[in-house]
Amino acid sequence: MIYVCTVCNVYTYDEQKGDLGTNLPPCTSVKDIPSIWRCPVCGATKDSLKLINNDSEITKTGSTDTFTLVTARNYAREKLAGVCGVYKVCDGNPDRLCMGQKYGNPIGMGGIGKGLGFTANIDALDRIKLKTRLISTHADPDLTTSIYGQTISLPVMASSLSGVKASMGGSISESEFAFNVLKGSIDASTIGWIGNTADEGQELAGIDAIKKAGIGIPIFKPQKNERLLQLMTMAQEAGAIAVGVDLDGLGSINWEKKGKPLFRKSIFDLKELVNSTELPFIAKGIMSVEDALDALDSGVNGIDVSNHGGRVLDSTRGVAEVLPDITKAVKGKITITAGGGVRTGFDVMKMLALGADAVLIGRDIIRAALGGGPQGVRLHFEYLKSDLRRGMIMTSCNSIDDIDERIFDVPSI
Repeated sequence: MIYVCTVCNVYTYDEQKGDLGTNLPPCTSVKDIPSIWRCPVCGATKDSLKLINNDSEITKTGSTDTFTLVTARNYAREKLAGVCGVYKVCDGNPDRLCMGQKYGNPIGMGGIGKGLGFTANIDALDRIKLKTRLISTHADPDLTTSIYGQTISLPVMASSLSGVKASMGGSISESEFAFNVLKGSIDASTIGWIGNTADEGQELAGIDAIKKAGIGIPIFKPQKNERLLQLMTMAQEAGAIAVGVDLDGLGSINWEKKGKPLFRKSIFDLKELVNSTELPFIAKGIMSVEDALDALDSGVNGIDVSNHGGRVLDSTRGVAEVLPDITKAVKGKITITAGGGVRTGFDVMKMLALGADAVLIGRDIIRAALGGGPQGVRLHFEYLKSDLRRGMIMTSCNSIDDIDERIFDVPSI
């Protein structure tokens, strides 16, 4: 019998063949799969595996939507060709996540509309080429850096993630997910950011996880200032080292579906939030020089250059495209982080060379936290660290401060 993971709609399991990649020998029935097993694509539990009842339909449970493909064989063939999930926007590149929005269906981890904002993030980074430079005095690179008063082992942090039930299939609870992200980040000697969800009774999961893990940065959706002031106070008491507002979270479909309104913030609104806390305050979702300058005028301590993974506005430019202009306008006056399309330590180098002080990574941390818990998150940071170290050696960079546009094979993108 053949089963499909109903969380990612990508992974299929054939009981007769088993799956040696996840230590399941041939003829292992689904009921005999160990409870610790996780889907190798999305990290869901074995409970997500549903029998394909016939050769023409794959049904996704857990929502009101049913996704039907022509045949199970076509589905498998498309999967091998690089189509990831039900989102039918694909350029045929098997190494790419194809994440356009299927019209009328929830976005999940995909990109809104045609997924152009999502792909723009990846394309903008891929266009940048690195220059090999090896004739220099050898030294083992120092990957450490300091941000928001903390020294971290590499200039990469987990982005502000939330909504595990609405967007990621709910294979674990929001509280467990938040803890996995934060604890795994701590174990890698870096910092986890965490978002807040609209799910009933789960709004404080991130704050509670910070209290349990010991450190973290909560980024809240742009609710009314009155509520944000309450959340920020709770976050400080829980041990947060900084707080912020997810400005581009305004486009969150999950909050809209839950009937919980979100609001744009004026400079006056931001000033009120900044002045209410002793912690560094971060404005996340900056994608223009105008917003960067307004954030600076409002007194925020840091900005995060992000288009929300292409999940809130289609046809945006990639983060790596807008980052140079933003850093030119505010570099040295405010802390700058950036994220979007970052998959490797080499991508991290590119963002740093474009002016970011540190880089945020989202989707890959989601998979690591769902599939491997804190250990999976730590291991993913180790993977990024290995790439970054190698990239620094190959471009003659001995410290994070050495990484600038001189590592590019052309002066700019």
